Amino acid sequence: MSNLSWSERIRGFFALALVLSIFFAYDMGIRPFADPDEGRYVEIPREMVVTGDYVTPRLNGLKYFEKPALFYWMQAASLKAFGAGETAMRLWTVIFAVLGCLTVCFVGGRCYSDRVGLMAAGILATSLLYYAHSRLIITDLVLSVFMGGALWCFFAAFVRKDKPPWSKVLVVGMYVLSALACLTKGLVGIVLPAFVAFLWILFSKNWKKIPQMLYWPGIFAFLLIFLPWHICVMKQNDDFFHFYFIVEHFLRYTTTMHDRYQPVWFFLPVLLLGFAPWTGFSLVALKNAAMAIWKEKQTSSENIFFLCWILGVLGFFSFSGSKLIPYILPLLQPLALITGICVVKSVESRDTDLRTGALLNIFLFVLMAGAYFFLKPAIGVLLQDPDVVLLVRVLGIIALLATVILLMLAYPAYLKVSPLNALLVFLFLAANMMWTINRGSTYYQHIKKPSTKKMAEFVGLNKNADDEVFCYGRYYQDFPVYANSTVNVVNFVGELEFGAIAEKEKKVLWREDEFWKFWETTEKKIFLLMARDQYKKIFVTQDLLHNILDFDENFVVISNK
Repeated sequence: MSNLSWSERIRGFFALALVLSIFFAYDMGIRPFADPDEGRYVEIPREMVVTGDYVTPRLNGLKYFEKPALFYWMQAASLKAFGAGETAMRLWTVIFAVLGCLTVCFVGGRCYSDRVGLMAAGILATSLLYYAHSRLIITDLVLSVFMGGALWCFFAAFVRKDKPPWSKVLVVGMYVLSALACLTKGLVGIVLPAFVAFLWILFSKNWKKIPQMLYWPGIFAFLLIFLPWHICVMKQNDDFFHFYFIVEHFLRYTTTMHDRYQPVWFFLPVLLLGFAPWTGFSLVALKNAAMAIWKEKQTSSENIFFLCWILGVLGFFSFSGSKLIPYILPLLQPLALITGICVVKSVESRDTDLRTGALLNIFLFVLMAGAYFFLKPAIGVLLQDPDVVLLVRVLGIIALLATVILLMLAYPAYLKVSPLNALLVFLFLAANMMWTINRGSTYYQHIKKPSTKKMAEFVGLNKNADDEVFCYGRYYQDFPVYANSTVNVVNFVGELEFGAIAEKEKKVLWREDEFWKFWETTEKKIFLLMARDQYKKIFVTQDLLHNILDFDENFVVISNK
């Protein structure tokens, strides 16, 4: 249990919050908004602020019902307070990243020891997947913190043997946090915690807990938070119920309608890489939890809960028809805690778990690096020269085996290092890796998904109120944010389809033939954003009057006047 006084713990908690805030906030405004997700989650709040309509979310002026409104409201508040800059609009994801780590620290410190809490917070903060999503304006990290809070309340109220005197308050908190999770990303905010709780009841055989869980003040609090926005938006929009509940919840999970299908095993390599550099230690921790359940069937309720949470989330999304990497963020908190327990126990008892985890880490890193650098190029060569691909694979396997052998020879030297010193060095290297990833992601975005920021700001500064703005061939979702204006879109539908059908009276999506006719006949000035390769392709074959207003290495802005 805790070995610090309350005053020391509170001071330490605030110090940790400050360190985490600096860690997550450092350079958070270094990149422009990424297209499409970050642009979308800034543009919808921007339109809420402009129109004053905080009930019906709109993307580019059209109804957009894929997500509920809570995250949009938070972003709108940030926008009104600080403006639409990159740092301001990423503020909430940083805040929730810190809150997630503090939650794990509090639970670990309260239920195990202060060292466990601090270690778990450090592991979570420096895990690749968690840190990467603290830099992105999307709903998944916020959802995972609300959902994690709900499940930690369940853990304290029902799973732990030393029940606190305020257990009923925790049950109400569980429902409140689940409701906030639902307002962040839909019914998954209650379905997934309920699924994890059911698995724990099933495997621990605690069926008598069910009546205690169905606590009416908690249910009332859930409905009080969940219902008002849903009722208001349904009153204003007859098409909301079918699209939001049927299409975006049921059909999204059970079908491949969004073209996001991946094989069942998709999340396993994602998790192995995403929990780096702590993956090896987490595998040892999972093994320890499973062994505790096997050996101590009557006293391992907590380990059952942790495994139900981790494997339940993993299984729930593995069988979904739609799979995206951020879906498994909710399992990182319990994984960080059991890994923290394992690491601290190993340091204090000087057993071999820490060293085994380090060796597993090295092996997995070498394996994944080898697969990327040797096997991936081989697949590309396969279609051209089978003999060459065989040679590349053989060389790759030889390199991997040689590396593993060298590391195993170096392992005895590692045994002489103090576990605590090795752990501190590892934490420092992990934090440094996060900084490197931040810089690397900036470069990746610039190369793979270039921003329209420069072009959009030019249009925003030079357009008049009656001018028309168009994007050609694609709806660049960061463009309206930086242009401070909704846009028309030529020869593209995408996720604007539902809104365009629901509001046919709004002319936002244009066919190519009708647009070029409008280009030549209108008296209005048109600003048109195009990718440079599209510009070359079109104006080589068509003789259309136009002026080039601005350009960069990726885009060009032209006008008809």
